[in-house]
Amino acid sequence: MNLVKKYTPLILFIGLVALVILNASSFISGAISLFDVISTLIYGAVIAFVLNVPMKKIEQYLVKLKVKAELRRPIAMVLVFLALILIVIALLVLVLPTLAQTISQLGAVLSTVLTQLRKLLDSSEFVTKDMLSTIVSGIQGQSSSISQALITFLSGLTSNIGNIFSSIMNAFLIIVFTFLFLSSKEHLAAMTSRLLKVIFPEKVVTKLTYIGQVALETYDQFLMSQLIEAVIIGVMIAVGYSLFGLPYGVMTGIFAGVLSFIPYVGPMIACVVGAIFIFTVSPTQALLSLLLYQVIQLIEGNLIYPRVVGQSIGLPAIFTLAAASIGGNLFGLLGMIFFTPIFAVIYRLVKEFVVAKENQLD
Repeated sequence: MNLVKKYTPLILFIGLVALVILNASSFISGAISLFDVISTLIYGAVIAFVLNVPMKKIEQYLVKLKVKAELRRPIAMVLVFLALILIVIALLVLVLPTLAQTISQLGAVLSTVLTQLRKLLDSSEFVTKDMLSTIVSGIQGQSSSISQALITFLSGLTSNIGNIFSSIMNAFLIIVFTFLFLSSKEHLAAMTSRLLKVIFPEKVVTKLTYIGQVALETYDQFLMSQLIEAVIIGVMIAVGYSLFGLPYGVMTGIFAGVLSFIPYVGPMIACVVGAIFIFTVSPTQALLSLLLYQVIQLIEGNLIYPRVVGQSIGLPAIFTLAAASIGGNLFGLLGMIFFTPIFAVIYRLVKEFVVAKENQLD
């Protein structure tokens, strides 16, 4: 009887795994349907998780200012939401007009790029005239396809008013859920702790609690570090481009700040995108922007970032790239951002497990 009781959980677990494997397609489709239903709740939780990092810093600062305890949370939440609104406004005011102007002049921009590219290839003598004509005609065909896609997108955008209204309502619900999660995070944590204690043994609860603490610590350090780095690199790029008289400095700075959350790949994308826009004005300035971007990133990464941010999350470069690659393939941009601290948590837990086993062997 004791033997049956001992192995019952293992048998149930194996049966559950087998059931999931045999009905994998049904489980996946069901999970996707469930995600669609509760997507606003999930997005609200994710945004609240991100905003909680600066909010805790603001609350700590308010404690030093001896602000009343009942006022700290409302003040911190208001400041965090104001900062988020200012970031969105900055994107709308500074980036979107530039992008809209560039898209509206897409034909002229592509023509300029092709002309400059053709001159460079003609002078380089690396390709023949027949090869050059084939390349140019292929690019022109792709540019017409892109223009047609943009026109189709804009026409569909104006005709789907119902979808736009639905998106606005979903955005409003996400904001409400974010507010509720931030205002009641201690209550939710207490409920989760009580639920775990009821379901699992004390040892399991202790391990799960420790894993949760490691995850929160890692994400706090990662997100706060990335927020600070985003502001620093964005300001440096915008100021540096302006000092050297390069166009699209503010837009490139914002791109650099936003894409800095993607390890290694993000800064390169921002650099190349900025250079492409500048290339339409002057190929020489585009080359200068590439060099200046690398110099600024070198200064920021080696002199400013270590002093301001401190130590990173401690993940080796190979695992950082693997996290960005796997996360990007599975969940796109958000996967590239959030899989890095996930790998950092796993790396730390495995490292602690190995060290503990080694100490037992000694």
